[in-house]
Amino acid sequence: MALYALPLHAAEPAVRPPPLRMAHTEAMAYPLLTVSGPNKLSGGFLKELGDLIAAELGTTAQHQLVSRRRMQATVMGGGADIACYFSPLWLPGTGDNWTVAVVPQVERVVSLSAAPLNYESDQDLQGRRIAVLLGYQFPQLQAAFETGLVTRLDESQVDLLFRRLRLGMADALITSEVEIAGYFKRYPQERERFHISSRSFSITDTQCLVSPASAWRLASINEALQRLIKSGTVARLAQRYGMSSGR
Repeated sequence: MALYALPLHAAEPAVRPPPLRMAHTEAMAYPLLTVSGPNKLSGGFLKELGDLIAAELGTTAQHQLVSRRRMQATVMGGGADIACYFSPLWLPGTGDNWTVAVVPQVERVVSLSAAPLNYESDQDLQGRRIAVLLGYQFPQLQAAFETGLVTRLDESQVDLLFRRLRLGMADALITSEVEIAGYFKRYPQERERFHISSRSFSITDTQCLVSPASAWRLASINEALQRLIKSGTVARLAQRYGMSSGR
């Protein structure tokens, strides 16, 4: 596929740049995404980030929701140009098609307030049933999952993680701060029922995966992101959505 470029001759009519097609996973919720109606995004950190990147590139963003399992294939196969809030650690086989780091993802361990799990190290999870989002990777626990030292319980949505924990079907759950914040925004009455670990389970600098089949070059997207980061625009956007710096 030919890469998008400016016209070679001033006399030629201006070529309208293609939209920036941004893919998001269906499991993501506020503050990352706000979904109103079937597959319609109305807001959230990632939607605004995509709109900002597109504006820096002189185009507009088109947003689409895909399943977590299809995300990697969708982007790498050219069905979307970019997907953000991911890491090469979570999506092996994606090569060097990654932008600079954008924002960190901070994961914490959540348990019931009535039976709090005081998480200090991964050994505290041994013998426990841990609810996590389907398709998400947890490299530091993978060996424990495979040997049965820790039981992995998959759910497709954050709300279902909390439901499983609330019903005593799991001992704890692991998910990101933004997903925890989103759950409590939807169900503020639930806040007192759960204990959130003071120690983070993981801190990962997230990046954007750019399709090698995209009309937009990785270098161009990196330049746009670096301008947004240097100007403080990304930090202010994250702060507005209550996202932790992770430090």
